[in-house]
Amino acid sequence: MIRSFLCMPAILLMLCGCSGEFAADAQKLHAAEAAYDGKRLVESLNAIEAWHVKHDTGIASVLGKGVSPSAIEQALSGPNCEPTEELKLLWSWRNGAISTTPFVWYHDFLSLDDAVSKSKWLRINPLVRWDPQYIPILEFEGEWYAAYCGPDAGSAGPIAHYFLEDGPRIVSVNLTVFMTSMAEAFSSSAIQWKNSAMVEDIHQVHSIHQRHNPGYEFPYYVPSES
Repeated sequence: MIRSFLCMPAILLMLCGCSGEFAADAQKLHAAEAAYDGKRLVESLNAIEAWHVKHDTGIASVLGKGVSPSAIEQALSGPNCEPTEELKLLWSWRNGAISTTPFVWYHDFLSLDDAVSKSKWLRINPLVRWDPQYIPILEFEGEWYAAYCGPDAGSAGPIAHYFLEDGPRIVSVNLTVFMTSMAEAFSSSAIQWKNSAMVEDIHQVHSIHQRHNPGYEFPYYVPSES
């Protein structure tokens, strides 16, 4: 996908007053905990990195060295957000990447420091009612994927998608399932590397998402197949 295609121009995003809290009811919290699988999460992250290496996208060489779990706990410790095991695994695996190439689909992988800084900015932005119980992990121009980290979270929490054009929604069971879906999108060629960019078959990506996240909304428009 051409990275600027899905997003509104920056000036329109700044004028958008969309807001809202991210619902995470008991059922979704339970589902996130039940689906937690640390080994599967790391395997999926490794598979995504291997795809980047195979296609020489350049991102594998700039992924930051992982952060210690204790540093992650210290950075996220607070009344609204405590790191889940998934978040500790994510940032202890690699600490984000600064690159012109996205990490998954067209989204950049935020470092721990960038995630904390971005979270603070989102919470004080008058145009955004950011739920402090979520920490952004992936972003692209007015669009974020965020992981639940509320005090009632255990090993895992739901994943929310926030787009300034239409606000938040819960879109994935947890980070394990989200990264598993992304790894499959790469391995199945639903997302391919062509002409130095990721190009997707939106119908395949949607199908993978729905199979792994039944009952969760896919956050993008899917045109009817002709």
